[in-house]
Amino acid sequence: MRISITREYTWEMGHALYRHKGKCYNPHGHNYRMEVEVSGEVDETTGMVVDFSDLDDVIKPHLEEYYDHSFHVNANDPRFHDATWATSHAYYEPTAERLAMGLYHDILEELPENLLIERLTLYETDKSSATVRGT
Repeated sequence: MRISITREYTWEMGHALYRHKGKCYNPHGHNYRMEVEVSGEVDETTGMVVDFSDLDDVIKPHLEEYYDHSFHVNANDPRFHDATWATSHAYYEPTAERLAMGLYHDILEELPENLLIERLTLYETDKSSATVRGT
């Protein structure tokens, strides 16, 4: 029987949406929150699917290196071509949806094979989120 556990992570990050016609066109930041739900079989010895600290060992370094206190922009946005201070120049809009998809794939690559990501929800604000479902 598969059982799921959920862990929450928070960080601060900025972005600007090149093709957005509203306020998000301008550089700004958010207090991001992410819930990662993973599932697997309960280990008979430990009684756990995975230790929360082992999950942290996979996810926290990635968040700290690429997301925490960073700034993400579309590489096609001429406002930031010479912005060496921008952390990520990706060829997509750094929306909640795209960021959630990227995080899902990056975390999945690092997880032990016996674990699946059931759900990754990225909250851009308290009231706005994007969810990627693995199953």
